[in-house]
This record gives sequence, structure tokens and C-alpha cells, in this order.
Amino acid sequence: GNAVAGRPIPHSLSKTPEMIWLKSRTSADQWVVGHKGLNGGTNPWHYWLKLQSTDAESNSINNWNDQAPTSTHFIIDDDNRVNKDGDGFIAMLFASVDGISKVGSYSGSDDEQTITTGFQPRFVLIKGRGASTNWLVLDTTRGWASGNDSYLYLNSNAAQGTDHNFGAPTSNGFTVTGTSQHSGGSGNDFIYYAHA
Repeated sequence: GNAVAGRPIPHSLSKTPEMIWLKSRTSADQWVVGHKGLNGGTNPWHYWLKLQSTDAESNSINNWNDQAPTSTHFIIDDDNRVNKDGDGFIAMLFASVDGISKVGSYSGSDDEQTITTGFQPRFVLIKGRGASTNWLVLDTTRGWASGNDSYLYLNSNAAQGTDHNFGAPTSNGFTVTGTSQHSGGSGNDFIYYAHA
């Protein structure tokens, strides 16, 4: 970190990142998450989420300098959580790759709905962007689609739960039920990352 606002950070993703996780390795500070689906996809890089929190998205120039990433760089501001002078940082960048991964968003429903990814996912991470919800982690190895899905919350140190039906992977995406505020429900909007 160098505390310089508007600092471009080069990356080698070879495409524009659609989700970024950023964390100081030196200081005890928050994980900062940017996602192309924040604020409903309108100026999403003006917003951020905390990976270790159930908090809804927040509007702040202090993280991404209100600038979208490009295929060669992402931009950070001078805030301590993303660019503290002298701190070392780690950044994890995610992008959609046909048949392998999908960074996306959807509006919740009270009924079951299908989210299309273009492949059958084995892992999905879901977070409500406008409400206080957990970072829901589902995967087929531990039991997703069983009706009593094994799930974890990325923001919690609790053991996995097995008491809820969140939906199931399909050959071209995944279903989500409308019965959990962490993955569905009318009036709620969600971001996700799915991987084959």
C-alpha cells in the first residue's frame, strides 16, 4: 500500500474482473468485496461488501475510487482497508469463463427459480446485496440437492448446517427456493459466483 488515491493495480487475469476480494496481509482489517452486480449493476464499483459480515452493500469511493476495473488493471483509493501505506495486500480476482465459472446476479422470488450459468455448477457462493444476509456456500461434495443441503456461511465460524433446502444444480445452472432470505424471496437481490 502507498495511500495514493486512484492507484491502478496491474493484474494478469487477461479479462476484466467481475468480482474482487481484497485484504491487508499486515493489518487486522476487513475483506473488501467488489462485484459487477452490486447496486443492481449500475455503477457497481461505487459499492462494496464485507466478506466477513452479513451487512448489505455500502456506497463508498474509498475502495475502488468509483472506477470499474479493466482487462489490465483495477483501481483502488487511499483508504486503509485497500491501500494503507506500508501494508502488504492480497487481491483475488474472479471472472466468468464459458463452461467453467460464472459471476452473476439475480432478483429473488417467493417461488423456486432457475439461474442459468451455461454449465452444471458444483460450487456456488450467494450473497444478498441489499439486505443483511449470510454469504451462503453450497457444493455437491458435501451435499447440495439432497433436500437437507449441507451449507456453510463464509462470514461465520459455525459448523455446517443441514436443515434447509436451498435448491439444486441443473445441467445448465442451479435452482434456488424462495423460502430462505439467504438465496431467495421477493424483493431481495443477490450476487453469486458459480464454478463447475
